Amino acid sequence: MLNRRSILRASLLCSPLATQAVTSVYPLALPEGVNLVQVRPVLDLIARHAQIVWDYQPVPVTRMLAMVENGWTLGLGLGRSSMRASRLLFSEEVLVSGLWPIARSEVRRELRSAEDLKDLRVCLVRGLDYGDTLGDAQRSGFSAEYISGDFRTRVRQLMAGRCDVLLASDFNTDAVELQRRVVESGGSLDKLRVGGGSLGHQVERFATARTGPFAALIPVLDQVMKGSRKEIARLLGEKS
Repeated sequence: MLNRRSILRASLLCSPLATQAVTSVYPLALPEGVNLVQVRPVLDLIARHAQIVWDYQPVPVTRMLAMVENGWTLGLGLGRSSMRASRLLFSEEVLVSGLWPIARSEVRRELRSAEDLKDLRVCLVRGLDYGDTLGDAQRSGFSAEYISGDFRTRVRQLMAGRCDVLLASDFNTDAVELQRRVVESGGSLDKLRVGGGSLGHQVERFATARTGPFAALIPVLDQVMKGSRKEIARLLGEKS
């Protein structure tokens, strides 16, 4: 968490008076379950073009929201809702992740769409915005079980029967890498099954307090991303 001196320094470095010779370090809060191996190359690319350095801070989503709203940090991964937009300043799209189902072996049905979750217990992370598609599906009949912790912790809770299905945010276009991630996190592919595709999408954006010391950086990041779309797409393609 930033002290007052760090916030003041960041505010000054955002100003036009800051010299180009200084490399600014900015705190960036991320959901603790994010796959940093996938995301970091994109974020490092953006930072390099913006001539800054990220101080990565993986934290629980509820804590990340409080940190961003209080102006202590920038955040990545908070959904943009009308309520949040009144308090927070959001960047343009950084990248889009898929919402992949990881189901216990007892779930026999194919999970091809959000509607297939009906009557199942689905593990979600409190504070994340899963989009309109999943919201509509929840209203039509699945039960949300809110959990916290990093990806390894959530996989263990799924293995223990806390829920029938875990929704994982991932940037791949096939299940192979996510299966590997499940195994590396202590999950068994004899007991768990990764779906064949994503059930929806999350748009990932930078966010910070509208009146906070990091607000001036958002237009800079937008300009960098506008000029780096091909490079970002190439990086994500290499990680697929």
